[in-house]
Amino acid sequence: MVETSRAYGRGICRGVARFAEQNPDWLILYQERNLKESIPESLRKYKVDGILMRVDQPGVARKIVSLGIPTVDLLGARVEGDCPAFLPDDHAIAEMATDHLVNNGFVHFAFCGLSGIPFSDERQRGFVEYLDKFGFRVFNYPSRAKHLGEILRAEERGFLEIESIAKWLNALPKPVAVFACNDVRALQVLQACHLIRCTVPDDVAVLGVDNDEIITELCHPRLTSIEPDTLSSGYKACLCLDRMMDRSKPGSLLDRTAPVGVIERESTNIIATTDKVLARALREIRDGACDGLTVKKLLDHLHISRTHLEAKFKKTVGRTIHDEITRVRLKRVCQLLHSGEETLATIVRKSGYLDISHLSRLFRKNFGVWPGEYRKRNRVPPGAR
Repeated sequence: MVETSRAYGRGICRGVARFAEQNPDWLILYQERNLKESIPESLRKYKVDGILMRVDQPGVARKIVSLGIPTVDLLGARVEGDCPAFLPDDHAIAEMATDHLVNNGFVHFAFCGLSGIPFSDERQRGFVEYLDKFGFRVFNYPSRAKHLGEILRAEERGFLEIESIAKWLNALPKPVAVFACNDVRALQVLQACHLIRCTVPDDVAVLGVDNDEIITELCHPRLTSIEPDTLSSGYKACLCLDRMMDRSKPGSLLDRTAPVGVIERESTNIIATTDKVLARALREIRDGACDGLTVKKLLDHLHISRTHLEAKFKKTVGRTIHDEITRVRLKRVCQLLHSGEETLATIVRKSGYLDISHLSRLFRKNFGVWPGEYRKRNRVPPGAR
């Protein structure tokens, strides 16, 4: 009982298919369904040995478990009894979101979720917790309704909140990186950005979860999303169900699978380009600017002439290669000043500069204030985190 209307469910089905291919004694009873459907007639008619379920309605989930058939939960229905659950690791997802957005140089962060939906609440807690370690605060969207576990109903109501989300976004400091609890919520955030004419990702960067290829393509600009390891979850759930059908104990009643990674698209990529050489250069600058990367090292690594690459930068980025390296380094300096108590000597080392004097002069030239003054103005008070 796994829906195919979403990328997550389809990924689970691929994991099931892989297991069934390796275990030809398994016969799969399968039909098209969505998260809200009740117990199918086929389940009542045929004698089945085990059930893999993703059911959005807690009452229906409880009825299924009460049938006494070995059942594995793939949604987090939280039913009573020995019903093992195979779910994404929401804290690992939050940590991955934090790393991606922090490494992109943001200093303002926000979370937009579906209050009362367990996976959303867990991702929010994890995001707040991990950003706190960096010294950053999170602006949480104050959802109007407290949802009680039904994901589809919560998402449907979410589309009625777009004006409210737009007002919330409008009041946030810019630029801001918004982590949405899933791709549907991220789509709603992007629609709110369009409503108030916020530029994405320059004013508001948006990151979703599930990497649903349909939703990510429907978004404008295309959505960056974290891809969960659904294939592993589906396969491990089959292993567990196989043991249960052989009357063995399932082992752990809760398994959480870490995500695959961030699939970056235009909604968080500050400079989006289809030029592969330029895209590689920008990524190498982002990843290595604070580790001693110079223009010469970059050119040697890419095997390209400076004249050729400078032309690409000026046409698309509007800056020279050197200026882009400087921009990335100074963003890192701002993060360190904003978030912690590191000395300027430590910040110099972590941002790739040679000495405090050089960094201070460059910082004042670009921001109009000395680093110490910037720290006083922008440091987050411990009680506000």
